[in-house]
Amino acid sequence: MMRLISVSLGIVVLVADIFTKWWVQTNPWVWYYTVVDGFFRISYVLNEGIAFGFFHSLQSEWKVTVLSSMSAIAVLIVLYYIWKTPPEQKKVFIFLGLILGGILGNFVDRFFNHHVTDFLEFHWGNYFSWPTFNLADAAITSGVIFIFYEAIFDGGKEEQ
Repeated sequence: MMRLISVSLGIVVLVADIFTKWWVQTNPWVWYYTVVDGFFRISYVLNEGIAFGFFHSLQSEWKVTVLSSMSAIAVLIVLYYIWKTPPEQKKVFIFLGLILGGILGNFVDRFFNHHVTDFLEFHWGNYFSWPTFNLADAAITSGVIFIFYEAIFDGGKEEQ
């Protein structure tokens, strides 16, 4: 049952990610829209690289194939962990579902568009700006952080 919940959550994240990217792409008025002045804006960016724009400017006919293959391998690894995780570790299934959906969201975007659409930008005035990201990135990051937290702080506790 928990495996089904995990994969279902992954599909929900995938669909939400595809929808939000489509919405931003098809609404030019929101491409550079300030939501909270000095803190949060929507900034439409096409990322041809990976996290934080690494490899964005790398020019190679193999880039999309290699990056898509890395995503496909990551999906297989997450599915393996979903399959192997003991059923009593309920929280881990949720975290793996977030990661799965995020990887799938960016994979679909890269596979069909040869880039990943990013649009969420958080900054602190003119002093600090976090790299622009999307819902898939947020799901992956949240899932990984929660898994690390679970492993470090809750690893020895039994779930009730």
